[in-house]
Amino acid sequence: MPRLIPREWTIVGVLTTDLAAALALGLPSDWWRALLAVFAFFVHLTTFSALFEQASRRAVSAPLLLANALPYIPALFNMPAPVLASLLALAAAVLLAAAGGRVRTPVGYVAGLALYSSLVMPMRALLGPPAPGEYAVYAAYVSYFTSFALYVESRLAFRSLDPTAPLLLWLPSAAYVAALNPLTAVALAEPTYLLVDNYLRHKKVSTVDEIRRMGRRILASSLLFTALLIAAYKAGSRLI
Repeated sequence: MPRLIPREWTIVGVLTTDLAAALALGLPSDWWRALLAVFAFFVHLTTFSALFEQASRRAVSAPLLLANALPYIPALFNMPAPVLASLLALAAAVLLAAAGGRVRTPVGYVAGLALYSSLVMPMRALLGPPAPGEYAVYAAYVSYFTSFALYVESRLAFRSLDPTAPLLLWLPSAAYVAALNPLTAVALAEPTYLLVDNYLRHKKVSTVDEIRRMGRRILASSLLFTALLIAAYKAGSRLI
């Protein structure tokens, strides 16, 4: 029987950060809008394990997919077409990975994490139309989680992913956001250092304890990154 709360700390952390970031950027808002965002969060949290188990068997339940999509109907009117297109493309990539039996591969993990971190945008749109400058924040946010999914895969001893991959994904978005708002450099500094250091040293981890320690460090870093990024956006929103 699938677990109600995922055992994967990564998904719990990403979804929690999605909700926190959406509320931090979208409040104050109508109370019912905030409740919709919280409801969407709990739907994702409680259906992930079932979806993941089904996808691992190359079979995904249409009702479960629909349950994850329905809370965002009110957000459709608050998101630009390119954002909707990118979310649909990510969802399609995850479904293709599931259909090809690649959910438990680096491709599946990275595509899945990219999709789940992108949910910050529809969660935020449930609270009302995002300001144009917020999309630079989302670009850095999604790039961060996707880059560090690649970072983890490159560090695992049983994977052969080149450490160049996370760095190449991260640097363009980091440079773009820093150019728009120099205050974000504070938030961007640590992840840039970690990815460059991984590229130069590329130290592998192999034991369960090492992997868990790495995961805890990344979780703590992601919370700090998100808080600093949002603070920089709010402080320097006139520059974006």
